[in-house]
Amino acid sequence: MLIALDIGNSHVAIGGFHGDDILFVASMATDDRQSGEQYACGLKSIFALHSADSEPIEGAVLSSVVPSMIPVMRRALSFLSSCRVLTIGTGVKTGLNIKVDQPRTLGTDRVAAAVWASQTAALPCVIVDFGTAITFTALDANGALVGSAIAPGMHVALHALGHAAAQLPEVRLDTPPKTVLGRATTEAIQIGSVYGTAAMVDGLLARFAEELSAQPEVLLSGSSAALIQPYLHTPTRLDPQLVLRGLALIWRRNQKQ
Repeated sequence: MLIALDIGNSHVAIGGFHGDDILFVASMATDDRQSGEQYACGLKSIFALHSADSEPIEGAVLSSVVPSMIPVMRRALSFLSSCRVLTIGTGVKTGLNIKVDQPRTLGTDRVAAAVWASQTAALPCVIVDFGTAITFTALDANGALVGSAIAPGMHVALHALGHAAAQLPEVRLDTPPKTVLGRATTEAIQIGSVYGTAAMVDGLLARFAEELSAQPEVLLSGSSAALIQPYLHTPTRLDPQLVLRGLALIWRRNQKQ
């Protein structure tokens, strides 16, 4: 079994693989105050919950946008197996042509997603990941990563609004109104957050299409993707395991060296 770990700002996504097949997907909170031993216990429990605790671990691959979590998670994995742990970064073979000015500053989770999209999506394509930030990653007709955009995530923006405007209430975003004509403050905030995010995504995707001189296929991923997708005017395809699949593919490419 291959273990793929996508360490984000809020959560760690965990995937177990046999070849291209995903055995399970799970999630843990990101917290660099926890020790490697604590994360090892958490991972072991997750494997047991998904009846994968008897599977021998042949390897592990991880991406992280939280640098301090890398040694913690590598230590956690060392308690579970003596397998090779591949951390996505400089010197790792991805097979992706990255045409940006500072490729080392590109999030390794976005690199993994782009690797999988370059092999499975119609090109050109744009990957939109809804997490702590909303990231847009563009691949041209040849599958090269040619640019990106980053916007605040919905929950980050909502949190900032609550801190800056004391009289605004906290709201849930899972059931937004069916109209943009809000009749109460709570509804108005939901509308601004959900419909406003959708409008922003639609607007940026239209500009990406202009820059790419073609209508790209749009892949959605991330924790809020399923919430936003119904409110988009742009045709999209939801792929929740985009990053994990990309990590598994990068692992396989580096085993052939």
